[in-house]
Amino acid sequence: MILITIIHAVAIAGLSLLIWRKQTVLKGFFWPALTMKMAAGVILGLVYTYYYSVADTFVYFLDASTLASLAHDNFSTYLDLLFFNRHLETVQLALVEPRALFLTKITSLFSIATHNNYWVIGCYYSLISFLSAWYLVQVIVRSIPPVSNAAIAGFLFLPSVVFWTSGLLKESLSVAALFFLVAAFLKFWFKKKIFAWEYPLIIFSLWVLWNLKYYFAGVFIPVVGTTLIYRFVFKNRFSSSAGLETGIWVCLLTLPVILVSFLHPNFNFDRLLDVIVLNNAAYNSLSDAGDFVRFQELEPTVLSMIRNAPQALFSGLLRPLFWEASSVIQFVAAVENTILLILFLVAGLRSGSYFDSPHRILIVSLVAYVTILAVLITISAPNFGTLSRFRVGYISFFAFIILCNSPVLQYMERSFPTLGSHKGAS
Repeated sequence: MILITIIHAVAIAGLSLLIWRKQTVLKGFFWPALTMKMAAGVILGLVYTYYYSVADTFVYFLDASTLASLAHDNFSTYLDLLFFNRHLETVQLALVEPRALFLTKITSLFSIATHNNYWVIGCYYSLISFLSAWYLVQVIVRSIPPVSNAAIAGFLFLPSVVFWTSGLLKESLSVAALFFLVAAFLKFWFKKKIFAWEYPLIIFSLWVLWNLKYYFAGVFIPVVGTTLIYRFVFKNRFSSSAGLETGIWVCLLTLPVILVSFLHPNFNFDRLLDVIVLNNAAYNSLSDAGDFVRFQELEPTVLSMIRNAPQALFSGLLRPLFWEASSVIQFVAAVENTILLILFLVAGLRSGSYFDSPHRILIVSLVAYVTILAVLITISAPNFGTLSRFRVGYISFFAFIILCNSPVLQYMERSFPTLGSHKGAS
C-alpha cells in the first residue's frame, strides 16, 4: 500500500512539473494554486471524518471499492455493470441514484489503479479540478489580458470553490467539466485555435457535466448556445446600443431554453416548478431552524418564483452572513460572503463601465448564467450548508464579474507591480 501511494505521489508530482514547465504565462501562480487545491482535498477528507456525521465522500469511496473488488473477482460482470448497469441488483451499493452511481463508476477506475486508496483518489480529483481551472484562466489571460487578475482570483483562489471542488466529490469533476467547457466556448468566441484533442474532451465534458450536475448543464447549454448564435449572426450589427444587444440576446435565449426542456424530465415546464418546490420542502424539513433561507408563500407558479427570486439571488450569492452562521464552516463562508458583498458594492459604483465594454455580451451571458442558476439552486436547496457547496457552479463567475473592473483590484495591481506583469500575454 505504501509503495502504491509513493508511486502515485511521484506520478502526480511528475505530471504537475511537466505541465508547469510548459507554461509561458502565470508560472508564478501554478504551484501556490496547486498546493492550495491539494491541501483542500486532504482537509475536506479530514473535515468529513471528524466534523460531519454524514459523509457522502466516503460512501462514494466504499461503493467504488465494492466495484473495484468486483472487477478483481469477475471482470466481465464489472464491465457489464460499468457500461450497461447490468447485475446492479447483485452488488451491495449504498447509493444507486443515477448521478451518485455515475460518480461511483468513475471512482471505481481510480480505486482499481490506487488499490482502494481514498486519499490518493482525492488527490487525483483535486488535480483534475485544478488543471481545468488553470486551463480556463490561461484562455482568459490570452483572450482578455486586462482581466487576468480577476480570473486568477475568481477561478484559482476563491476559498469556497477551492475547497468544495477538491477531493472525492461530484463537484470536483462536474466543475472541472464546466470550467473546461467555458474555456472551449471562449476559444470559439475569440476564434482561437481549437486543438484536435479538445473536441473529444468537449464531448466528454458535456457528458460528465450532464451526468453529475444536469442542472448546471441545463443553464449553461442555453446560455452558451444563445451567445454563440449571437456571435456568428448578430455581432457588430448593433454595437452602438447595449440595450438593443441585450434585448436581442434575451429573445434568442427562448429557443435554446425550449430545446433544453426536452432533455430531462425535471426541465419539462409542467414539472420544473413542482420539482423546485418539493425539493425546497424536503431541505426545509431536514434543516435546523435558522439554518436555511425562508421563502414567503412559495408555490409552483411563475408569479411565486418571480416574487421570491430577489431573495433567492441575494441568498445564493451572499449568504449566510455573520449573524446567521451556526457553525465554524458557516462562519468561514460568512467571511467570504462579506468580502464578496463589499466587492459587489464597490463594483456597483462603476456599473456603467460594463455597458461600455467591448465584451458586454459576454458580461450579459455571465450575469444571466449566474442569476438563473443562483435563483434555481437557492430555492431548490435553501439549506446554508448545502448551498455553500452547490453554489460552486456559479460563484466563481460572480466573483470574476465583480473583480473585472474593481478599483480594489486595480489598487492592488498598482501597489504590487508583479500582479500586472502578465497582462501583456496573448
